[in-house]
Amino acid sequence: MDDSFSFGRPARRQAPIKRARVAKPRSAEGSQRPGVGRVALLVLVGVVAVVVIAGAMAFFKNSGEEIASDQRTAVSQIGAASDVDAKLTAQQATAAAQQLYAEQGSFAAVTPASLKRFEPSFGYTGSASTGPKVISVSSTANGVGLAVLSDSGTCFYQRFTASGSDQGTGTTCTGAAALAASG
Repeated sequence: MDDSFSFGRPARRQAPIKRARVAKPRSAEGSQRPGVGRVALLVLVGVVAVVVIAGAMAFFKNSGEEIASDQRTAVSQIGAASDVDAKLTAQQATAAAQQLYAEQGSFAAVTPASLKRFEPSFGYTGSASTGPKVISVSSTANGVGLAVLSDSGTCFYQRFTASGSDQGTGTTCTGAAALAASG
């Protein structure tokens, strides 16, 4: 007996198995063309970019308006500081004119020359004031008018008579205008 093993005749070659094409299941959205998802993603990214840019522009606009407001405030404060200098000059000149009147006993004695001798730290003129350290003086037998022009362009008036003193602002920066001002 032979120890070999055999099932019999060798089998024929089998034909290859043809695989049937299995159709891909359609999605619930229906048929889509290739690349439609990419287009939708690009549109979404574009919308987000527009919203971000619009938000940044609104932020920058508000920031710019705040800066401009701060600058306007600073400029107005500088103008107010200029006005303070002119107001102080007018008050000091008024005090000097009142003392001069008390010594002389006459408003007519209060002239630019007499004020310059009495208070030499300022300039005095009979014409228009040209700055915060130049005082326009006008006097009559009834009173004295002083005018001082601020660096901001405002003219400050001081007027005093036997019945009291007044102060104010005006456009013509002369002592005569201050003396004639009403209210």
